[in-house]
Amino acid sequence: MKSFEAYIVPWVKNSEPYSAKHMDVAWENPEVLRMMSNENLVPPSKRVIEALTKAAIQGNLYPGSGPELRKILGEKAGLTADNVVLGNGSTDIINFVIGTFVGPGDEVILPDPTFSMYKSRVLINGGIPVIIPTSVEYKFEVEKMIAAVTEKTKLIFLCSPNNPTGTLMPEEDLIKILELGVPVFFDEAYYELQDEVITRVGLIKKYPHMVVNRTFSKAYGLAGFRLGYVLCDERLANYFNRVKIPWNVSLPTIAAALAELEDEADLERKRKVVIDGRLYIQEEINKLPGIYAFPSQGNFVLIDAGILDKTALELRDLMVKKGIFIRPMSGHNIGKGFFRVTVGQEDENKKFIEAFSELVEEIKKG
Repeated sequence: MKSFEAYIVPWVKNSEPYSAKHMDVAWENPEVLRMMSNENLVPPSKRVIEALTKAAIQGNLYPGSGPELRKILGEKAGLTADNVVLGNGSTDIINFVIGTFVGPGDEVILPDPTFSMYKSRVLINGGIPVIIPTSVEYKFEVEKMIAAVTEKTKLIFLCSPNNPTGTLMPEEDLIKILELGVPVFFDEAYYELQDEVITRVGLIKKYPHMVVNRTFSKAYGLAGFRLGYVLCDERLANYFNRVKIPWNVSLPTIAAALAELEDEADLERKRKVVIDGRLYIQEEINKLPGIYAFPSQGNFVLIDAGILDKTALELRDLMVKKGIFIRPMSGHNIGKGFFRVTVGQEDENKKFIEAFSELVEEIKKG
């Protein structure tokens, strides 16, 4: 009798799963501050909690496709409900967009470093990631990405602000890539958190092969409810609706999103917490000799602590002992000692700076 493994398709067998073990560790250690996963550390508003309670009463019913929510999201982007497809978080969207365009042996162009979920889902779907490293300043190497396009290229991933670097893609560079005609996944997960909020969604009308991804996990602070959405040409939306699983977004999640969209003051409050917090972290880190915090337009800051001669994993473990989770960047092909920290609330940011400053002194003293 054959082992069941003989029946597993090769691209699944040969791929590596996206590791979310750090989430389990965080839940198992609630006393440790979670500054590792780009969550919004401001809890949901009272309005959201009330909406969830009302939705729970109808928990015996299947949700629809969220027509009211899609209408609002479409109109906010200058589009319609037919241009919006909801997902169970951006991860769901990434998966069904790849499933629409990419089959076994097809190529997908990815900058590096960027959100590692792109690569893992490409591999699971049998695609071939074509990795284009960013520059030493972590800027997108647009000409190299264009040169990498072949007849096998079916999709290009771009994230702006990029995770984990916080850098933006200039519009003129994006247009150069869009002119190729290859489908482009443009991830605006963090766009609401920019100093000056800039979106590229207006390009969809001229370039219908472009899809814009957004999420309620970052600026809106609803990561635990899992809601993302894609803005795209109506024809593309029709294909995505064929590929995605029906009822992929729960009734409570839709209710929470609608409540959050009604509360513009709450979004502005959360924006201010992030913008003020990341500036504080950058300024304080850059006071430490030899350590550098990169400019960011997301709810995180990339930090180069290579001068400490510790691996990112070692720094993570040492910071856990001080009560804070950070995210090592060793899996992103970034230099030794690089890590990413999530921007928290004022007291949380101060706790991080105090703990990391103490750690720096301890390491220097040996």
